[in-house]
Amino acid sequence: MAAIVSWYGPLIDLAAAASHVGGFVQLLASVRRVTHHQEQNATTGRIYDKTIFEVGDDTRSSFSVSLWSSKHTSTIVVGDILLLQNIKIVEFRNGLEGRASQISAAQVLLSSEALMNLEACSLGIGELVSSCKVGDATRSKLRRVAEWTLRTKCALKENHHQVISKNWKEATAKESTDAWSIAELLCQSKLCNMSVYASIGKIVLAKSPTSHFKGKMSVLDKHSWKEHNDIVKDFITTGCKLCGSPLYEKNVNGENTSANDCPNNPKYLHVLGQIYKPFMMYIYDQSGQVPLLVRNKAAEILFANIVADDLSECYKSHQCMLLETCESGNVSPSGKIDFTGSNGIAKKRKTEQKPNFHLIWLIMVKCLLGKNSPFCFQISVNPEKHVEDGRFELLSLTMPIP
Repeated sequence: MAAIVSWYGPLIDLAAAASHVGGFVQLLASVRRVTHHQEQNATTGRIYDKTIFEVGDDTRSSFSVSLWSSKHTSTIVVGDILLLQNIKIVEFRNGLEGRASQISAAQVLLSSEALMNLEACSLGIGELVSSCKVGDATRSKLRRVAEWTLRTKCALKENHHQVISKNWKEATAKESTDAWSIAELLCQSKLCNMSVYASIGKIVLAKSPTSHFKGKMSVLDKHSWKEHNDIVKDFITTGCKLCGSPLYEKNVNGENTSANDCPNNPKYLHVLGQIYKPFMMYIYDQSGQVPLLVRNKAAEILFANIVADDLSECYKSHQCMLLETCESGNVSPSGKIDFTGSNGIAKKRKTEQKPNFHLIWLIMVKCLLGKNSPFCFQISVNPEKHVEDGRFELLSLTMPIP
């Protein structure tokens, strides 16, 4: 049973939130989406877990409310009707949102399961609402929200595609089909996800900052492998680790073309770090070939889960060690590093403490571009884009077991 919490503000409709900026209110709404988010205190460095709820009622279909994560909030799923107590309405990025405080609380008045059972059994909603021990005004609002939830049904349908116990993953609205050929993939005219068995032909790295796929290109395949002595610099850049967008990109006029907001973060903030630059990877089968847009997350899967941060760190360590060794004269006549000196032995022991992700990554890229069996590619299709401009984007890939 939920603890009794005093109210420090009125029970309002979501549409009236703009009239209560800076004050505490009570919200009664249906959960449309649940997102988990981490924030770090700039002063103490401590990391806090938050749960972002997108809620709606009969007056406003979407409103964001953030609560501190707890055992109770982790059980809330899409379709539940909540009573959010003592929520502060604040302005954020030209919009409004609700934020929790120490006096806030969340209570599930009607679960999504109860609403689905109600719909299946064709029972009256009045009986279900009357069983809730709330005041008359709250009961009236609860009835309106429950009727609105059943009428729209979007929140309830979305819950079938989510993990009820944890609710970490968002539902996928796109369709997913069985394996297709590349010729069939090219003919696809609607938004969907498709699986294709194909081999990797080449990787095309963009050189122009104005676009990922226009201007000068650097082609990497099994024939031109020896010409690329320092390919790590072409793959790694500074960017957002959530959305995979490179930062600090400038166009031909010297203007910054980076996106200001991150679409994958509920707080719209970029999480900076080393990422893989977006690149095009050409795959082929007997029916033809097609370029796939590969962003940071998909690139990590492609390169055996070697993240860009580890690759960049190992690459820089190798370069520094090589430079210092050359300056000290510990280079053999064949051009290889000589670790016989005391400094060289110490550096070698230090590098052996963890895997050489740089070397592993180079071997991985060479193997991918070599003669290999077909992979199973999970591809997102966006018919609004051109083929050479990211119409087909790589989501993940697996290696079939014979």
